Amino acid sequence: MDPLDKPIGFWLKHLHNLLEDGLTRVLADRGLTRRHWQALNTSRHGADTLKVFDGAAEARADLVARGWITADGTLTDEGRTARTEIAERVRRFRDLSVAGLTNDQYADSVRALATMAGNLETAR
Repeated sequence: MDPLDKPIGFWLKHLHNLLEDGLTRVLADRGLTRRHWQALNTSRHGADTLKVFDGAAEARADLVARGWITADGTLTDEGRTARTEIAERVRRFRDLSVAGLTNDQYADSVRALATMAGNLETAR
């Protein structure tokens, strides 16, 4: 099948679903969700960075209960260890998702999608 036989919206939705499902599998054995990963990964930049996550209170509370972050959102030593291990898993998943693309092809794809989004945002 020629990929151009399907519209870009099909590929965007299909890729989105594959990325979501894949990341869910990557995190599942640790009992984590994407929100957990976002909060844990962002917390390495300091407690204040977690304030941008709307709806992440449950994930943050769970990370506190695990001893990975403190109540104020600071990453603990145990959290740093967990984050490093999980970051490696996420990196491998991301590498899989872009296998076969050069850095330039990836960058061109992102730029093309950003341009299309910008076109539609200004048309609102």
